[in-house]
Amino acid sequence: MTSTGRCALCDGALPPATSEQRRSYCSNACRQRAYRRRATVTAPTPTTRQNLRVLSNLPAARDTFVGRQQELSKLDQLLRRHRLVTLVGSAGAGKTRLALEAAGRLRRGRTDRVLLVELGEVTTTRDVVPALADALGVAAETDEPLRDTVLETLVNMKVVVVLDNCEHLLDACAELTDVLLNRCPGVRVLATSREALWITGEVSFPVEGLPVPSTDRDLVTTAAPRSEAVKLFVDRARERKPDFRLSVDNTAAVALLCARLEGMPLAIELAARWVRLLPVEDICDRLDEPLELLTLGCRKSPRQSSLREAIDWSYQLLQPDEQFALRRLSVFDGGFDLAAATEVCSSERSAEPVLDVLSRLQAKSLVTAVPGTTRFRQLETIRLHAKEKLVAAGELDVAYEALARWFTDLSDVLITAPLSMSADVQHKLDNHVDSLLGTVEWAADRADERLLLLTSALADCAARRGRLGQARVMLRDALRRPSTRDDYRCVALNHAARFAAEQGDHDEAVEFSAEVSRLVGTIGQPALVMSSRSTLAAVQQSSGEWEASDKNNTECLRVAELLGEPLARATALVDLARTALSLGKHARAEENVMSALPLSRASGVPARIASALNTRGAVALVQGDLDEATHAFQEALRMDGINPLTAPDALEGLAVVALTRGQAERALRLEATGRAMRRSVGVVPNPFWAEKVAGAMRTARLMLPVARAEAASTPLSATETEAFIQDEVWLDRTEAAFDSLDDHERRVIALLATGLTNQQIANRLNVSLRTVASRLHRLRDKLGLRSREDIAAWGAERAIG
Repeated sequence: MTSTGRCALCDGALPPATSEQRRSYCSNACRQRAYRRRATVTAPTPTTRQNLRVLSNLPAARDTFVGRQQELSKLDQLLRRHRLVTLVGSAGAGKTRLALEAAGRLRRGRTDRVLLVELGEVTTTRDVVPALADALGVAAETDEPLRDTVLETLVNMKVVVVLDNCEHLLDACAELTDVLLNRCPGVRVLATSREALWITGEVSFPVEGLPVPSTDRDLVTTAAPRSEAVKLFVDRARERKPDFRLSVDNTAAVALLCARLEGMPLAIELAARWVRLLPVEDICDRLDEPLELLTLGCRKSPRQSSLREAIDWSYQLLQPDEQFALRRLSVFDGGFDLAAATEVCSSERSAEPVLDVLSRLQAKSLVTAVPGTTRFRQLETIRLHAKEKLVAAGELDVAYEALARWFTDLSDVLITAPLSMSADVQHKLDNHVDSLLGTVEWAADRADERLLLLTSALADCAARRGRLGQARVMLRDALRRPSTRDDYRCVALNHAARFAAEQGDHDEAVEFSAEVSRLVGTIGQPALVMSSRSTLAAVQQSSGEWEASDKNNTECLRVAELLGEPLARATALVDLARTALSLGKHARAEENVMSALPLSRASGVPARIASALNTRGAVALVQGDLDEATHAFQEALRMDGINPLTAPDALEGLAVVALTRGQAERALRLEATGRAMRRSVGVVPNPFWAEKVAGAMRTARLMLPVARAEAASTPLSATETEAFIQDEVWLDRTEAAFDSLDDHERRVIALLATGLTNQQIANRLNVSLRTVASRLHRLRDKLGLRSREDIAAWGAERAIG
């Protein structure tokens, strides 16, 4: 039998039909296409809550989604404006969960369907299109390729396709996405990957760790409960231990744990699973080996059954030169710059320029550029994994040898120009101090002859951070070891003697300075000889041997001028000015410090400049020029901030100025602030300055009632000190509180100042005795006073009534 009918879809001739079968389409392919077209054209229906939901194959959530509200809002905006958004981040950053949450919040009108295409278990490029077809629910037809079937199905649909875990199939995913966006105008793609797809129209959305709280002891209690990282830890911990709560005892430990894990969701979730067995403090203690600790995972997710496996997945996808560079960069603890990376990564095994390899590692979320700097860093978990690979490849000593060589070249200035270290060298060493510590430990394990020089550089860094005690311990330990380099030993002895003098340990300072004086003569290095004389002069200053100190500093100045070292000359001039001041030679002191100031400013080193300014302020103070002294001390504070090595001199100087102007309370508070800073690092002033400040404070206490003097002898807080330094704002607590008193408080103070008892005040105000006591308690806190008598005296002095 023949057919005279035409196909309802393609208008082609229909094949012969039997009496039992009535044909409308010429083939099964046309029948499927017609079905798909009918499925994409729906009749309008009244809007209800039910039909606002988008059809999707997203898995139902099994736990709560914590935080990321700003990211979700930003993603929603991006998906409105762009057709391809790629979430890019390192292993364990939470890209998949964020993508699922963002896709799950989409509503009908913006899209009709959400398709999740899970590529984590897809191993070959040819299986990418079948994975999308499977999610879409279409099968291959005999007369057309599967990709064409998928495109034909999607061409008239409004769909958001979530391509999850694209990094190992980057080219195939990029090609498929490009075709989808070109051929299907209603399709949008939300991809997750450790590297962008790099196609036209793509918007890369970086996914980083959750915000972590401050671990500062004074802030952690209030900051931790608001932190998204802490909230995630608590939520996941309750899955294992339902009664888990943040408490006074564990809040600091939870905050520290989240900070050490850098807010990475996978790491936090895995750590939280240990709370059933260990207190949070013990989990923190075990984070020295995080890859060993964070091994609990999910049986249904073998690719990320542990943090190690999640990171190893990324490592295996790298090119050989990228793997090589990542391993070598693992010796940098705390970040690195391009120069340091080039030194460590340059090898015949890595033909590519280091900057090019770095850029590729950054694109793959394995290296991060530090915002606002030219530095890079690795997440700690990635660095430790790479270091395991470094050890396994037998490259540990080679990498550390390259790093030690770079640090030795930087530190050589401690031999050739020890009093003239530039700001640039200081900055490089300070920026790599954690890596320098690792190099020192490596050198110590191998009895490397460079240990003393590298330890001296590390001690310098520690001292600049106010950790003089730590610096002295490191130097003592290094000096006990045998050494073959007398020049290195002289450098270490110089540092050890100077730091001991600054902390008032005169016996140790004399011992070390005597040894370096005996040793340095055999070396024949003029700069080292000059440095040893400068150190000896500092030791003598600390014990009040002014004439001997003056003689040694004069010799230092002579050698510095012969060597043509302006920074060394500035150091000698500042020391000579202090010595002359102590000897009562004020004109000579002024001449020296005024010569030193421009040289110190040219160094660009804030501590050098502040030290010269403090000396200028002391000279002006002794000469009675209070305005010049004030200007110098204030500039020193603005130059170097709250540096406990330079700020105390400036604060104490301003305290003496305040006393001279009759401001006894201000003087006591500033001196107490400087004294607290000295105590925090163990630094003591030289005898001349100590006696001058102490004498001024004795006078200040005599000018005030005992209670007021005691109340004033409390340090400013860090906030108050910063305000005073930056804006010259004097935050006198009682004066600041004066304007904030309400009428009830003023009335209580006025009655108290007349000598009434609490009961009499209660009767006058027609309130209870408890109310009066409560108001007095609040007033003590607000005014910073210690007793009702202090409040009465304060009110009487200000005639409050």
